Amino acid sequence: MQTESPSHPVVLRYADLERRTWGDEQTGRLADWFYADDAELNLNIVGMAPQGAALNSPANPTVFGADELFYVLEGVMVQSNPVTGEVFVVNPGEAIFFRKDTWHFQWNYSNSQLRMLEFFQPAPKAGTGGSYARAQPPLEHAPKQGRDELLGSWPMVRDEPREKTAWVIRESDVLWRIEGTVRGREILVGILASTEHLTAGTMRFLGGQRSCDYQHEGEKVVFVESGELHVEFPETKKWVELGPWDGVRIPKGTRHSFYNMSQDVSTCLFSVAKEYQPGCLG
Repeated sequence: MQTESPSHPVVLRYADLERRTWGDEQTGRLADWFYADDAELNLNIVGMAPQGAALNSPANPTVFGADELFYVLEGVMVQSNPVTGEVFVVNPGEAIFFRKDTWHFQWNYSNSQLRMLEFFQPAPKAGTGGSYARAQPPLEHAPKQGRDELLGSWPMVRDEPREKTAWVIRESDVLWRIEGTVRGREILVGILASTEHLTAGTMRFLGGQRSCDYQHEGEKVVFVESGELHVEFPETKKWVELGPWDGVRIPKGTRHSFYNMSQDVSTCLFSVAKEYQPGCLG
């Protein structure tokens, strides 16, 4: 796990990640696996036991000063906003996104461990995490756990405009792109969320598929969800081989490309902080 911004690419093996716990008996206790945790970039897996929860306590209120995206790897996550009563169900392969100062409670609504990849920017080490949360006004009323005002008129009002504080991102909600201008090196890229603080996305590589060279103006971290993926660094003529749940952190300005040398599909997720420009060099 990186505690400061690296000057060269760093491989992040799942087996070697730093593990921590978060929470207390009132809020709920969670496990964390950290890929990056410094003032520039944060990426971690959050683990929750079957029928576990992350709620609220004076020591650990769940409202932060950052844009957040949770991508569900295993289990079923239910999230609510206790201020508005919105409730969301997020299945494996789906994500939920919300902006800073959004209260959120979460539950593992399954009989297996819930594990979510958490994208959090600006990073907690920049002052957006626990200390920020404890400085915010507490919840003024009992938590709302549903939109009672919609009872008696559902689904008739389903498509009427109303305020939302979080967005579930299913496959049909992804902003899909083709990146690469060289024939045979066009890669399918899906943007899950993109703001002034972070861009989180997913990439799919068919067997034998190779990408263009990328170069970004921000820090980048890559997480392999499934399959095997090679990441090459042409300026140093080095490459790394990543398996499921391995990652690599790539400093800004570092030229790199992706290559799936296997016959199976490989998928990865990535985050770039701050702004994302595709940076595809051909």
